[in-house]
Amino acid sequence: MKHLRFAILIGLLAIVSSSFNSPYSSKSGKKRIEVVFNSTLNMQSLIKIQRETAAKGIDLKYNKLEFDEGGNLTAINFSVDCKDGFYGSAGRSFLSKTSRFGFYRDYSKNAVSPFGTGGL
Repeated sequence: MKHLRFAILIGLLAIVSSSFNSPYSSKSGKKRIEVVFNSTLNMQSLIKIQRETAAKGIDLKYNKLEFDEGGNLTAINFSVDCKDGFYGSAGRSFLSKTSRFGFYRDYSKNAVSPFGTGGL
């Protein structure tokens, strides 16, 4: 039953993320987008992150999510596509409150590293 609820939740997230796709333009003033996952996040905050990245033209999908009894994120596997040639995925089986795990996309013209996933 727990796996069925999780599968339904992932399906809903996929629907939500696909309905917010819009082209991102670096003219919007955003030079760097960074998303950090840690155990302070819950399902509602993950949905919000997914919506915000989609509004910037970034497709973020959660492939695996685990939560503790309090609803806090403990593990994640995600994939991200910036729709401009930069894409990747990463996963971590243990997240703490101080974890800095996620991805970034730096749109700066002279960025040393324009994209990365994993430990930040």
